[in-house]
This record gives sequence, structure tokens and C-alpha cells, in this order.
Amino acid sequence: MDEKWDDLKKPVRDAEKGNQLNTFPELSIAFWRWSIWKMFESENAPKRGVIAFISNRKYLTGWPYAGLRKMMRERFDRIEIIDLRGDVRRGARGDIERDQGVFNIQVGTCITLAIADGSKAEGTLADVIYNDAWMHEHVSRRAKLDWMLEGEEAGVLPDSVNVERNALEDMRPLPFMNGDLISVREAFSFAKSGMKSGNDDALVGFDRIKLRKSVEEFIKDKITTYIDARETYYSYRPLDRRWFYNDPTLLNRRGPQMQSVWGDNNVGLYALPAATGEGPAVWCHGLLPDYHALRGNNGGYAFPLYDRRPGHGPFNLNADLIAALELAYGSTVEPEAVFDAILCLLSASSYTTRFAEDLEDVFPHVPFPAARTLFDEAAKLGAEIRAVETFARAPAASVMKGLAMNETAATGPLASVTYEDGTIALCADGSGKITGIPEPVWSFAVSGYRVLQRWISAREGQVIDAEFVPQLRDVAGRIAELIDLFASADSILLRTLADPLSRAALSLAALNSAPVEPAAADE
Repeated sequence: MDEKWDDLKKPVRDAEKGNQLNTFPELSIAFWRWSIWKMFESENAPKRGVIAFISNRKYLTGWPYAGLRKMMRERFDRIEIIDLRGDVRRGARGDIERDQGVFNIQVGTCITLAIADGSKAEGTLADVIYNDAWMHEHVSRRAKLDWMLEGEEAGVLPDSVNVERNALEDMRPLPFMNGDLISVREAFSFAKSGMKSGNDDALVGFDRIKLRKSVEEFIKDKITTYIDARETYYSYRPLDRRWFYNDPTLLNRRGPQMQSVWGDNNVGLYALPAATGEGPAVWCHGLLPDYHALRGNNGGYAFPLYDRRPGHGPFNLNADLIAALELAYGSTVEPEAVFDAILCLLSASSYTTRFAEDLEDVFPHVPFPAARTLFDEAAKLGAEIRAVETFARAPAASVMKGLAMNETAATGPLASVTYEDGTIALCADGSGKITGIPEPVWSFAVSGYRVLQRWISAREGQVIDAEFVPQLRDVAGRIAELIDLFASADSILLRTLADPLSRAALSLAALNSAPVEPAAADE
């Protein structure tokens, strides 16, 4: 099969996306390529017929499989797709926790009928017809099977969508209201992934003194010396800041451009390019972020508000977007307000549910409101969210009353905790009892990352000193306030979606004339 694979790789390399072919060896793609060879290229090939597969749905999106999509569009006349989703390996996506596969397997699947009947004009691409189980709110196995039977008599499911995209693009409709919203990647001029140590045990720590000891042990056989100025306090995870030894010679991802843009003082959104999952779609960090600063795995990208590089900035927002918003609103728009409005709208509690299928494959997109008054409301609320997430202010006193109260003194180091009826015990003997932790605070997650639970478990074995419980209460208080703020943001999002500024209204159609990919992480 090697020579047959190569012609699927060439279009990807020609598009200068060859670095993404590392995920290419997928067995279902080999079956597709062999079948296309058999129908069109083998001895006595019929050049007519139907290939019908139930297969891994992975080929529908992403650059690694663009060559296959191109070949299919060029060879066949019509391609019908029923996307059954069900990729249960990846956990809950976009708050759709009940999604089930139609088979007892872990990967998501789709049904594809690729039809060659000679009906399309020479040199044109196949008609691609797409139908999505999620779009029709079918998430259980039974619901998906019953849904497919609805089309049995006619031979086609109702409410299919024609996918009008170029040969290399995804075999799904354009995401986010068929391409009418602006990607967070387009809204900013610069985006890069955060720092990655490659050895967090040695280079990341809770305590500055202990960090020095671990780093000195790590470098004792290396040609380098410890430099105090490289000690950095940075954003490790949501609401979890730690000490980091920022030595480019030791890091897995140094991020020189990212560090230069961030400078000594900045704030930035952090988002994933795919598989965002449940919870807010972005997070705001006030310190230089870790590569996994959103959810602890699947590294994301930072979108700083300011560009601190000499000769750049001062802001990192796309100047064309600012100008388009000013034209739409008929008045000046401050970049900080745009940043905060984006944070508000993408933090809304229903955002990841509303756009679950789109967030599986691309960055979050922003629905800017048509009304200036609503934009201002979003910016004001976003500023509050920013202040809470970046530790710019303490949690509101109203949420702290009775929250995470320390009932008994701790008599040992922090142990593994269990949660029951709003209560946890910090120590193995049951001492260090903390009460008044509401279940929504305890289970609060960012892209599946349980913030309070992970904050506590990461510190197991530590001595519980006088600062520990106040810090725990502070994190719980921030979560409690954010839950309220996200609910308020949801009201703004719903009103925005009722009357959003379209891409055409913003005169930004050129920004998405081709698939927008995040810049590669700088090494």
C-alpha cells in the first residue's frame, strides 16, 4: 500500500501542511484508498459503482486526510455522509455527556456512500451531502438507529446539508453558523502555544525554595548553572499558578516568540484548536501560560491582549476587526473591550453545548452582537470574568459567606480527599474538615479539567500550613463567582445569537477564504 498512500500525502505537502501527516497512518484510510484503486485504477476497473463504508469518522476533518477528501471529490459524483459521532474515547465534548457509539467500540463512526455514476461534469467536484446526528440532537445509540430508519423508505435522511467547500476542505459544513462567525484565531494577530518543560517534576513547583532544590538536582550533570532570574511565577492550569524555572536550554517548548510577545505584564485568552469539551471555551490567564494551561493535556494556544515586542503592538487584536466593529457600531471601540467581550461570550454556560459539533474540530468562534449596547454589556461582564480568572481581585464577599469553611484543624499532610455532601477532609485521619463546598463548585470543569479537585489532588503530600486553607477557599470562591458570571454571560450570548454581526457585515470575508490553522508551536 505504500505507493498508494503517497498520492494522498502529496496534496497535503503541496499545501505546506506536511508537518501534520504524523497522524496519517489510519487503517480505515488504507481501506478507502484500496477501494478507490479497485474501482478506478485496477485492471478492468469498472469506473462506476458505489463504495459504502461504516468507518472511523476521522477522515471527515483535518489536514492529515485532506488528500483522501480531494481524491474522493474528484473521482466520485456524489458522496453521502451520515455522521454518527460516538467518539467515547475523548470523554464529554461540549457538555454532550451521553453521546454513544452505535457499535461497542471506542472511536466515532460515520456512514459514507461514495457514488460514481458519471453524472457530474468533467473537472467538477462531487456533490457532498452531510447529515449529523448531533445536529438533530441524537446522542444515544437507540436514538441514532431509530433516526436512520426514518430514511429507510426514501433511501435518504431528511434535512441533509450540502457541503460546498473546496477539494481539500472538510466534508462537513463550515463551522459556526456555516462560516458566519469570526474565529478567535482570526481575532488576534499573534497566537502561540505556551511553555512546556518536558519535566514538570523538576522544573515546576509550588514552593520557590523547593523548586530551586529540584532544579539543582536536575542540572547537576548538565553544563549549566542555576540562575535566580529564571524563576518565574506562571499559569500552570486554570486558577493554579506555580513556580517555573524558565531556562530555554532545558525546556521541551521554549516559545521564544511567545515569551517576547507576552513580556513582563500581559493577559491572554487560552483556547484549544479542537476538542474543547465541556465548560467555558476559553480561559483568561494573567501570567505566562503553560502549554497545557487549559485542561492539563492537548496543548492549546495563547492569544495575548498586548504585543510587547519592540516595534509591534501595543495591542495584539486584529486591527481589521477593530476597524470593522467601529464601522458597524459607528463609534470608537477599545481593544480591551473587544478582548473582554470575547471572553464573556465564549465563557457563557451554553456556548459549548450550542456549538458542540463545531468545537470538536476548530477553534472557538465569536458571535459579536449587532447592537452596541449589548457589546458594551458583554465587555463589562468580560472585564469581571477577567479579573476573577487572573487573580486581579479577590472573589466577591457575597460568594464567600459560608463557603469552604474550615471546621477542624489538620493534623497531618494533605491526603487524597473524597467529597460527600459538601464536605471533604484534608488528612487521612479525617482531620482538616472543610464544609460548605457546593456540588457545582466541586465539579466545575474547564474542558473536562475539574479545577478544584485537581488543585487539591496536585498538592497531596504537602504540609498543610497556615496559607493552605485560605488559598483553597480563594479558589473555591473564584469558581463560585465564575459560575454566576458565566450564567449572566449566557443571557448576553442568547441575545447576541438572536442578532449577530455577520462576517459580511464586518467586511471580513477575506479572513476566512481558506482554512485557518494555528501557527506551529515555536521550539
